[in-house]
Amino acid sequence: MTNSLLPIRLSGLCRRNVLSIHFLLFFFTFNAFAQDDFKPKLGLIDRASLEMTAYPGDSTADAVVLYDYGKVTFSYDNLKGLLMTTNIWVRIKILKESALDRASVGIPYYEGQSYKEQEWVEDLKGYTYNLENNQIVKTELERKAVRREKSTDYHSTTKFNLANVKKGSVIEYSYSLVSPFNVRTEPKTWTFQSSVPIKWSDYNIVVPNFLDYKMTMGGFLALHMNKQEPVNVSVGHASFDGPGISYRFVVKDAPAFVNEPFITTEMDYLSKIAFELASVNVPGQIHKNYSQTWENVDRTLDEAKWFGVELGRSGFLKEVRDEIAKTTTDPLERMTLAYKHVQGHMKWDGTSGLYSGDGIKKAYDNRKGNACDINLMLTVLLRELGLECDPILLSTRAHGYLHQHIPMLEGFNYVIAHAKIGEKTYFLDASEPFAKPGLLPERALNGYGRLIPKKGVGRFVEINPVDSDSKLEMITANILPEDGVIKGSYSISYGGYEALDWRSAYAAQADNVYQDVLKKTVPEWKIQNLAIKNKADDYKGTVNVSCDFEIEDENASPGVFYFNPIMAGRWVKNPLKSKERIYPIDLATGISNSFIGNFTLPEGYALEEMPKAEIIMLPDKGGKFSYQVRQVGNVIQVNSMVQVSRTRFMPEEYADLKEFFERVVQKHAQPLVIKKKSI
Repeated sequence: MTNSLLPIRLSGLCRRNVLSIHFLLFFFTFNAFAQDDFKPKLGLIDRASLEMTAYPGDSTADAVVLYDYGKVTFSYDNLKGLLMTTNIWVRIKILKESALDRASVGIPYYEGQSYKEQEWVEDLKGYTYNLENNQIVKTELERKAVRREKSTDYHSTTKFNLANVKKGSVIEYSYSLVSPFNVRTEPKTWTFQSSVPIKWSDYNIVVPNFLDYKMTMGGFLALHMNKQEPVNVSVGHASFDGPGISYRFVVKDAPAFVNEPFITTEMDYLSKIAFELASVNVPGQIHKNYSQTWENVDRTLDEAKWFGVELGRSGFLKEVRDEIAKTTTDPLERMTLAYKHVQGHMKWDGTSGLYSGDGIKKAYDNRKGNACDINLMLTVLLRELGLECDPILLSTRAHGYLHQHIPMLEGFNYVIAHAKIGEKTYFLDASEPFAKPGLLPERALNGYGRLIPKKGVGRFVEINPVDSDSKLEMITANILPEDGVIKGSYSISYGGYEALDWRSAYAAQADNVYQDVLKKTVPEWKIQNLAIKNKADDYKGTVNVSCDFEIEDENASPGVFYFNPIMAGRWVKNPLKSKERIYPIDLATGISNSFIGNFTLPEGYALEEMPKAEIIMLPDKGGKFSYQVRQVGNVIQVNSMVQVSRTRFMPEEYADLKEFFERVVQKHAQPLVIKKKSI
């Protein structure tokens, strides 16, 4: 920490004294003049909240936040300089015993070496309310219930437990966290949602004119209130006192955030407001601009010892370069050989990051490194082979979406390589041991990355998967209705991300390991003669598994035989469960699942009724499901294909996508009836 009034930080651009709201994920609707307001009083509870036994908006909720209030103000202290005070007030209704742990609260804060570098908590109050004998009983937080615990050398936590809390209680607490600007220059991100519903989330901030913040809104909930008005701000120092702007943002009746399928990380979806300090301007005393441009970020990377300088270290790769150069002059073959060498030589340590740890040479010598080590190494080798190759910085799915309007190095946490051969480009990540060139791991499929060229200005590039979750399953079998038996052969070909997942799990295992997995998947099968081809010989090719099988139906009756022809790869449930969805659906990769079945019947048997063929299309060529059964002679032919070509769907398309999957499940559950022909 620095002892200056305002420490230097990376931050984004902002116009002075103007609220700059960027719609990161969804279009907000604003109601700046909402008439209905809610302003309770601390220490005073209403009877209706205590009598509530379930939350009308969500009967499954074990608690509901009745009131979530935050307010940020600024003041000046002669010893500690500029201070930022965050007032918090939370009121929670406990609906089920599973929510009793909400009465145990921890408030983290920073404690530096100097008194100028220490946050502190003040004005802590807490209450528990219960209905006892039809009377409201209030239990106040006692001082002895409050304790301070040291978390790390520079972080502590004030902890307390509210007393007399039980199912049906309402609890509330309030406090102020005071932060010197030597510790914190930006308010913490405020989220309007949590794991339980919030009836009223109310965030306020009073910004004096000498501080310029960029305020960035994100999420999918409409603001109930969005107010801003000019005010006179008394900070407590003549140089800082003057005009400012007061802001108020309210979200009403926020549903609990549910971690639904096909999302990246929850912070990409939570409704929130975040802050970046753009500049400080105290006339005659201080003028600092904290804003950055992407050109600044690019320059920082070029000059950094842990990044740009590492791209100039190539001596340790000359032997490999010469060997590849002697082998072929074809650019694509050179790229493939270089990729395979780094992929086979290096072991990924499982960490992301933008920084080469101890340098790419040391990582190469140790045969182990992070993703940055491995892919910077690959970039250097490809450049040494005369190929156009540059690193790309990106944000992984777990790290969150990359926001191109915010020039911050902190938005990235991963590095891949980008090679261009002729007019074709390749995204390369040699950290994945079983990926073919151009197949990025799913963690790296998150929209856009920033390419840092050897010369010139950096640019953003869209990163789309070149492969899908692909598998083809085939069954050729004889149906013996009199015996209640189906005997035949089964094969499956895994391609794209299915092949990558399979190889990651089983390539290094004996065949019997996967056979045991297959037996658990289809426990009714008696499996023999399992064979696996191309486990790890050619990553560009599919993994091919085949076996013989037999199924015996003990409940089969003479003359009539029921069976489901989708005997493998059946969609048994819809991955989309919610009735509605306000978040986009991000599949990461496309889907391509096909099933082909050929079932031979003995003489005298036929399909009782031919199922109706079905073709379902998603709008805008987003996907297709086809299902057809037909009988040719004594052979029943079954074809099913599920294909989803788009990877991202907006909330208004959710109903179509859910219905699409539901029709697949319904059709795959449809049995066929084989009957003996009457003579």
